[in-house]
Amino acid sequence: MPTAMTPRLVLISGVSGFLGTATTLEFLKKGWKVRGTVRRQEQADAWIEKYPQYRDHIHFVIVRDLADDGAFDEAIKGVDAVAHTASPFTFSFEDNVKDMLEPALKGTTSILEAAKREPSVKSVVITSSLAAAQDPAKGLDPGFVRTSAVWSPFTWEQAAKETIPAMVYLASKTFAERAAWDFFEREKPNFSLATIVPPIILGEALQPLSSLSDLNLSAAAVKRIIDAEEIPPTAVPVFVNVNDCARAHVEAIERARTSRYLLIGGDNDNCVIAQYLREDFPEQAHRIPTKGDPVGPHWSYDCTPAVKELGIEFTNLRTTIKQAGEQLFHLEKELPEKKQAVM
Repeated sequence: MPTAMTPRLVLISGVSGFLGTATTLEFLKKGWKVRGTVRRQEQADAWIEKYPQYRDHIHFVIVRDLADDGAFDEAIKGVDAVAHTASPFTFSFEDNVKDMLEPALKGTTSILEAAKREPSVKSVVITSSLAAAQDPAKGLDPGFVRTSAVWSPFTWEQAAKETIPAMVYLASKTFAERAAWDFFEREKPNFSLATIVPPIILGEALQPLSSLSDLNLSAAAVKRIIDAEEIPPTAVPVFVNVNDCARAHVEAIERARTSRYLLIGGDNDNCVIAQYLREDFPEQAHRIPTKGDPVGPHWSYDCTPAVKELGIEFTNLRTTIKQAGEQLFHLEKELPEKKQAVM
C-alpha cells in the first residue's frame, strides 16, 4: 500500500493513444506513477522519446489483445487505480461481432475481472462514448435534453446484422459500458467505478506522431477542414477538449466516484471551426474553405454532475481549435515529406 512518501500507481490501458497520452500526462503531473499498456514495444519507445522527463515515472506492459483471457492479470498487480481508455475505434472491419462487438465487450470485462482479483485496486474509471447515450434514429432531436441517464437502445441482434460500420461502433461502446455496470452491480467489487461519456474529443494530439497520418479519427477532424474544397459535414454537434476529458478521468479516480458522467464541453460545428481557423491563423486563411452547411438546431445537454462532482471547467471550442491548429500547422513544417504523402 502507498504511504505518504510513496506515489500512487495507476494502470492506464491504451497509454500511447490520443486520450490515453493526455490522461497519462494528467496523472503524472499530479504525482502518480503510471503503468501503461501498449500493443507493441515501439509504442513505448516512442512515448519515452517524446517525454524523457517521465522515464522514471512510467513503466510499460505489452498487452497485444485486450480481449484475451487474463490480458491484464500481470499488469494490474499492485496498482491503486485503473483508467481503461483503450477500445477498438475503426470503421474498417469484416465481422461485426468478432472484430468490434466482442473485443470492446471483452476488453472491458477483462480489466474489471482483473481489478476484482487484485485487492490493491480502489478505483476504476472507464472511457465510454456519447455513442452509448444516444439514439441515432432520432437525429439532432431539437428540444431533447441529454443527461447521463440516457442510454442507446441498440440490441446485440441489431448490431450483429448492421451494415453501417459507424452504427456498429456506436453499439460496441454501448455494450461495453453496460457490461461494466452489470459487472459492478453483480460482483459488488471493493473499488469505485466511474464511466466517462464524451462526444468527439478535440484538441492538441499529445501522443507521439511520426506523420499527420498518425492522427486518430477525432484528432484528424480539424485537419480534414484544411485544404478541403468545402467544409465537411459536422459528424457530432458537440465536443469536449482532450485535456478536460483526461482531467475527468483523474478526478473520478482521486475522488473515488461511482457514477456515469456525460462530458460535453460545448457545441461543435465545422463551419464555426473553419471561421476560427481563418481568424486565428490569418496566414493560413487561403487554405480554409468558406462554403459549407452549418449544424441546425439540435438536442441540448446537462453535464452538471461532471462540473459539481468532478470539478471540471470546460475549455471552449475556440481555445480548443487554436490548440489543435497550432499543432497541425507546426507539424506540417516539421514533417513536410510525410505531410505531402497524406494530405
